Amino acid sequence: MQKREFVLDKDKELIKAVIDELPFLSRFEIEKILKNKDIKVNNLRVQSNLKLNSGDKITIFYYEREQKEWYTLVYADENILIVNKRAGIEVVSETERDLVHVLSQNYTNIIPVHRIDRNTEGLVIFAQNSTSEKELLSAFKTRKSIVKEYALLVHGRVDISKIKRTVYLKKMDNLSKVWISEVKTSGYEPISTEFSILEYRGDKTLMTARLITGKTHQIRAHIAYYGYPIVGDQKYGKDNEKQMHLTANYLAFNFPKQSPLKYLNSKTFEIIPTWI
Repeated sequence: MQKREFVLDKDKELIKAVIDELPFLSRFEIEKILKNKDIKVNNLRVQSNLKLNSGDKITIFYYEREQKEWYTLVYADENILIVNKRAGIEVVSETERDLVHVLSQNYTNIIPVHRIDRNTEGLVIFAQNSTSEKELLSAFKTRKSIVKEYALLVHGRVDISKIKRTVYLKKMDNLSKVWISEVKTSGYEPISTEFSILEYRGDKTLMTARLITGKTHQIRAHIAYYGYPIVGDQKYGKDNEKQMHLTANYLAFNFPKQSPLKYLNSKTFEIIPTWI
């Protein structure tokens, strides 16, 4: 069993504080640890989420997973690495408790070129040298050489005709959240997502989403704005599901002929979401 102690530098809810300190633990795991009374606040054991104050000391006892459980290898060569990331870990964080840190135990040169949310599972690409880093960063910036799709299950029977492909997004750093508007307003940036319906499943809809732009929480906030929050998304919807039903499940490439990564154009990568 591991032990971690830390002192809050600002007011927070207990679960949020633990998530920030130990991002490799999921909310479900933290709730289970709480239930077992394995968290102390100012040396007193607690069993429920609390509002804490700056200066409070938190002690948490937990079992840390084996590092290899955080990902499965999908593809690797001398230029790139593609892994299937498990939900519950950041790709990059300030605490080194992230996927880059985990992968560095087995690979010598891991360079992150894009991210997916901590609670989103799926395909993540890393460069393994400066040349591929440059190519991949350019590809993600222009959105011309990489096709990236997500599978998602949302609440409600989606009327696709009501969802605008391009809307506007504003990031609210103080809330760790974004807002969506159909009208361009000061501080809002345009985003584009192509949504398609795969099938209706009772009162839910199985969909795909292709990113045209790539902003924080873009898919989650975009679809929730129209009244169809993703199942398990506690930030933009509310339900009892512990796992967010959103997976970066498909990658394909279209590098130009002069690109050193053009050999990837003949490859596609696709995974099946765990929630399916």
